[in-house]
Amino acid sequence: MKTCLVVFYSRTGITREVATEIAKAGGCDLEEVHDVKTRSGWLGYACSLYEAVTAKLPKIKTTSLDPAEYQTVVLGTPVWAGNMSSPMRSYIAQNNGRFKRIATFCTMGGSGGDKALENVAALCDARPVAKLVLTDKQIENKQYLEQHVAAFVKALMPGST
Repeated sequence: MKTCLVVFYSRTGITREVATEIAKAGGCDLEEVHDVKTRSGWLGYACSLYEAVTAKLPKIKTTSLDPAEYQTVVLGTPVWAGNMSSPMRSYIAQNNGRFKRIATFCTMGGSGGDKALENVAALCDARPVAKLVLTDKQIENKQYLEQHVAAFVKALMPGST
């Protein structure tokens, strides 16, 4: 069994940056969730907010890695209107029951990170072994690298809980 998989959705690239750093620090495999439709521009942004607030399950492209093959799956999402992104909601719904242990992280411009991660955990019906909430400002200033990622990654390793 493999140790760790980081699965994330990123509309703008911010969540991708954090997911990549977590995967690199933890020696984890990395899988990006991709939309079937585009979310670019103002219309894409508005659609994203609507789907997040109404808990829609949009179509996503098929992923290649099986979360059941990993001891821990890290689920990363941007926060949209205080909620997880709808593509991440779709990924979790499609893989429900395939997660042995989860950890969660989110990126956000403002607030709502704790609520979004509570929703991720509830949808997975699991208690995360680690949680990480980062603001865009922390990410932009690279403050999260030394201050948060190391502790988060340490909690991911089997036997840490």
